[in-house]
Amino acid sequence: MKIKSESLKEFTLVILGKERAPLRQKVFDNKDFILPGTLVGPRSDRRPPKSRQEKMQAWARSPISDRQIEISTKFMRQRNPFHHLAKAIDTSKLTLSAPGNKLKISVKDFRAEASKAYPALGINAAYDTHARSRYDLSYSDLVLTAREKVISRFKAAFTENLDEHPMSDEYHQDKDIFSHTPTWTSESAIKEYKSLAKKGHVYSQYLAGLFLASSAGGCKVECVEFLLIAYENKQPEAMRVLAEYLHYRSDYYGALQCALLSVDGGDDHSKGIVRDVLGECSDKVMQTNLGMTPYSFVLLQILRQNGFDTILREHFSDLNPGVRMGVRL
Repeated sequence: MKIKSESLKEFTLVILGKERAPLRQKVFDNKDFILPGTLVGPRSDRRPPKSRQEKMQAWARSPISDRQIEISTKFMRQRNPFHHLAKAIDTSKLTLSAPGNKLKISVKDFRAEASKAYPALGINAAYDTHARSRYDLSYSDLVLTAREKVISRFKAAFTENLDEHPMSDEYHQDKDIFSHTPTWTSESAIKEYKSLAKKGHVYSQYLAGLFLASSAGGCKVECVEFLLIAYENKQPEAMRVLAEYLHYRSDYYGALQCALLSVDGGDDHSKGIVRDVLGECSDKVMQTNLGMTPYSFVLLQILRQNGFDTILREHFSDLNPGVRMGVRL
């Protein structure tokens, strides 16, 4: 894997025939998804990940149920990433409040209010002064309390997640679509994940999208918005789940876009999705200016025309023709 440029592209994805808002490409190097104490490199030189490339290879997979945590920790002797991953929050989306005070406001709006009220102060001083004037508490205490409430609610909802029974229809349906372990959860848990997702909780954004995409949530298109938000917060597995879902929905172009972004961000597993989609499309044909053309070839040309040429060259050199031909449908 090559080291990524600090300057990442912006893409306008087309998903299920709908053009999405421009999305900045992400690299999975956020410390929120790398367990403290993680070491990389050969046995003779084990050390914490420092470069972007090393961090892209060091993130921890997110468990989906308590049973999966038990299997990985007790039987596979792996460290439990759950509590660390549950801390990842987009702080600006949190809601600040205090006991005995009816005022409630998002951190984003609070910051704007504080900066306007105390323009002569530095940012941190303005936030703290405004917090004490409104809530009689420090700004850091308000944020900490808001974070703890969200994480506590998330952990309570997580207990509802159960591995699907291997004999159930839902197990086999999800197993055919997704690479993660087929998992069920309640409607109330999905509702809670959606609520927490809007408060900036990244694990909830991922699980809301994952369950809405799978049998537990009815394979709903609503999953798209949550998985895209999780990706924007650098959750490493969200874009892969979205690619798998779109492949299931026969949105081949959408699946390829998402899988390529997933691969380029640092999830090598998504390479298999790219090849599976292209393989499925290789026996389909479309009428183009070149005549009847394999659909897989058409998809690759459209991807190149829409900014994915660099990713294809880096990760799928065997798919790059020596002569570039323009395709018009």
